[in-house]
Amino acid sequence: MRLSTRHHLRHTTHHHPPPTTPLLKLHDVSLTHNHHTLIHHLDLTLHPGQHIALLGLPTTTAHALTQLLNHHTPPTTGHITTHTTIHTTHPNATLAQTITGHTNPDHHDPYLAHTLTTTHLTHHHLDTPTADLDPALAPHIHHARTLHAHHTGAHLLLINQPTTPTPRPTPTTAHLTLTNHPRLTRNADHILLLNNGHITETGTHHQLLVRGGAYARLYALQSTQTPHPTTP
Repeated sequence: MRLSTRHHLRHTTHHHPPPTTPLLKLHDVSLTHNHHTLIHHLDLTLHPGQHIALLGLPTTTAHALTQLLNHHTPPTTGHITTHTTIHTTHPNATLAQTITGHTNPDHHDPYLAHTLTTTHLTHHHLDTPTADLDPALAPHIHHARTLHAHHTGAHLLLINQPTTPTPRPTPTTAHLTLTNHPRLTRNADHILLLNNGHITETGTHHQLLVRGGAYARLYALQSTQTPHPTTP
C-alpha cells in the first residue's frame, strides 16, 4: 500500500552513516512538473560499492531528478533519505566542474590542486569541456573525480549523461548513472529502464539482454551506431 508516505513529504540528510546504512534511499517517490508526471512511484536503495543506472530519462527529467537528489526541489510524493554529500557531474561540464562536482568551481581549491597532481592532469585544461579532451584521459578524469569526492566527504557520485562507461565504484562510494545509452550501463550492478517515468524493466545488463525486451532492442539498435568517443 502506497499511502503511508504519499502525503507526508520528508527530505532529510544525515552524515557519517554506519557501514550498513544506505547512502541513498527513495521510497515511493513521484515527481511532477506542470501537471506532467516525470517520475512515477520510484523505489531505489543505493549502498556503498554499488552502481545503479537509470536508463531512458529525457533530459528534462534527468535534470529534475538531479535537482531533487541535491535537495533543490522536494518530491511531489514520497520520501528521500541521503546519508552523504552527493558529487554531481552535469552534462557538457568542464574538467574543473567534472572533478569538483560544482558548476562554479574554485580553481584555488586545495583539494583540486592535490587531485590534479595525483592523477597527472594539468590545470591548463580546467576550463576545457571534457568532451574536447583526449578520450585517453577518461580513466584519469574519473580517478580525479573519485579522489576529490573522497576528500570532500561525498560518497555518492551522481553522473548525469556520461559519454563513456562509468568504472566500478570504490568500496566506500556508490555511483548513480542517468543515461539514455545502454552501452554505458553494462557495468552497472542494477539497471532500471524507464518509459514515461514508469519502471518497465529491471536487472543486470546480461539479464535484460536474455529477457529480450525493450532494453535488448535498444541495446541492439545503439550497438549498430558509432559510439561517441569523448571523455566523461
